[in-house]
Amino acid sequence: MDIAHVWRRTHTDPADVPRPGVQEAGSDITVTITQECQVSVPLKGFSPDEVTVTVTSHRPGVAAQVNVGANLNTANGSYQGPTTSVGTRQFTGAVSEVRVGFVALPSGFPVLGIGVEVIWSDGAPSSFALNYEEIPCDFWVWWRWVIPFLDTVTRPFAPDLPRGRG
Repeated sequence: MDIAHVWRRTHTDPADVPRPGVQEAGSDITVTITQECQVSVPLKGFSPDEVTVTVTSHRPGVAAQVNVGANLNTANGSYQGPTTSVGTRQFTGAVSEVRVGFVALPSGFPVLGIGVEVIWSDGAPSSFALNYEEIPCDFWVWWRWVIPFLDTVTRPFAPDLPRGRG
């Protein structure tokens, strides 16, 4: 599934752009997204976004394959990145809710697109859902460890510059 392609196919007005808060799903499924900033290495301040996508079937007892993809987007919707598959699960006769979890690393793109495709085993048309969420974690935080690293690596090659008089 290509999230940007699904968006373009379902939104013919070029002025309509993906933005945080847009949620669209067919009547056969409900998609819930939760996000949590996780503190991790290398610094306590580095906080990637842990995302959990819960998909609930409104067709209990019908088996299906659930594909979940994600992409990164600009705040104004002018750019939608390529879709990455983040998980595949199955609805069964006994299971009508599945969860997919993944981590969105800081990237500089503030909007996360989530696409869900459900392929029903009984031949019914596939169900789709699109959700656009603002990433709550500080997406520029990665500079906090990249800049000191670059300083350490490049310091031996830096010329000695004259100091100003003060």
